[in-house]
Amino acid sequence: MLAVVTGASRGIGRLLVERLIKKGYQVVGIARSREALEELKARFGGSFEYVVLDLAQNGAERDVKKALEELGVDKVDLLINNAGFGIKKPLLEHGEEELQKLFRVLTISPVLMTKELLPLMQSGSKVVMVLSGVAFVRTPEMSAYGAAKAALHYLSLTLSEELREKGIKVIRIYPKQVATPFWDKTPKGAISPEQVADAIIKAIENGREEVFVPGYIKVAKYLPRWPALTYRFEF
Repeated sequence: MLAVVTGASRGIGRLLVERLIKKGYQVVGIARSREALEELKARFGGSFEYVVLDLAQNGAERDVKKALEELGVDKVDLLINNAGFGIKKPLLEHGEEELQKLFRVLTISPVLMTKELLPLMQSGSKVVMVLSGVAFVRTPEMSAYGAAKAALHYLSLTLSEELREKGIKVIRIYPKQVATPFWDKTPKGAISPEQVADAIIKAIENGREEVFVPGYIKVAKYLPRWPALTYRFEF
């Protein structure tokens, strides 16, 4: 079994690499930090390979596919689109380049990565989209991030339908704020990255297509308006 994990160098992605290898997967990690990826390679040896790449760059997904072919990979059983970052400031303070990079990494790249690697996937393969509970609420401090995740939520529903006929399952994960290096200062109420990684592994194993972490945040999905409410992070 072979898994491709984006954002593999730290946080949730790094934990997923560790858990998947322990479960017998061969893992290829995608991230910008060569040093962090080489640390994982030194730790796990032949069970881990990596590609140093910035998913904010146009054509990055084609480069990933080419790199996989050079590594001799001819089949992908699991793709986890996990890479991401956020910008905490008012929307009107965002520059054009910032918005383009944000939507490129959070929304466009997961779709294109799935498309590029699809020829390597067979019936029974799985695609995991690491989304966010902010897809259902308004977050004034991180409105562009929330919009990008909401857009990926919409596109993931469509991908799920399009890939179903090929026997490929799309798994959508919606965590609340997570205590990772994503934040300069961790917000109150943040959950541990281990909790999210464990929920993702469990969803892969039991085939659930939609998982909220923790489960109670699912209520936002069923409130009568979208965005359901305004959520302000406390630090």
